[in-house]
Amino acid sequence: MKILTWNCTMRFRDKIDHVLTMKADILIIPECESREKWKGKDSEKGINQFIWFGDNPNKGLGVLSMSDSFQIKLHPSYNHAFRYIVPLEVSGQENFILLAVWAQLAKTKYESYIGQIFHAINYYKELLKKPCFMVGDWNSNKVFDHIKRVGNHTAVVDLLQAAEIESGYHYYFNEEHGMETMPTHYYWRKQERPFHLDYIFTSRNYLDRLKHFEVGSFEEWIKLSDHMPVMAEFV
Repeated sequence: MKILTWNCTMRFRDKIDHVLTMKADILIIPECESREKWKGKDSEKGINQFIWFGDNPNKGLGVLSMSDSFQIKLHPSYNHAFRYIVPLEVSGQENFILLAVWAQLAKTKYESYIGQIFHAINYYKELLKKPCFMVGDWNSNKVFDHIKRVGNHTAVVDLLQAAEIESGYHYYFNEEHGMETMPTHYYWRKQERPFHLDYIFTSRNYLDRLKHFEVGSFEEWIKLSDHMPVMAEFV
């Protein structure tokens, strides 16, 4: 099973071919446009399921199943207070909870970005007891812990670790949060402004099955987005 996330910075319908070569089964795509914008092109690209959340049809959160081996549906506990942290039930070849993430501004700065994730983790804590993935653009890193939020990056990582959920990147490459050597975002698309903001967190039982982890390169992807795709493969 392969899971991929990529903040595509809009118009995913014109960029999807670049990720199709990676043969991921499930795609979590922040800044994806609504299905109506595709005008049938989604079926041409082999998309099995297309679930979308957003207010702006040009820029929302897309979750796509590329295989009929995986069925995805919205979990009934979805709380609109966390508009773009969406609980989904995945069934079929594998059965798990998927929290799709596109962290962004909230009503107050104090509760924005990682603050939204902090609130959502506490709200969905019962779901985290099941096999679980939490995937997407978190817009967060330990280096931003100094910004005053309701909960910072380290607090969220600690909460997830207590639930036996960890970052696939940090597990696979044995790196510490805030010390990442592979950026997933380049501010203003400048190579000298790198950050690691996109994550695939998962339960311990899936970490034990992690076969490969990949972060796209600046040279290959920067013309398409200021974010790099992140993909994990599990046996």
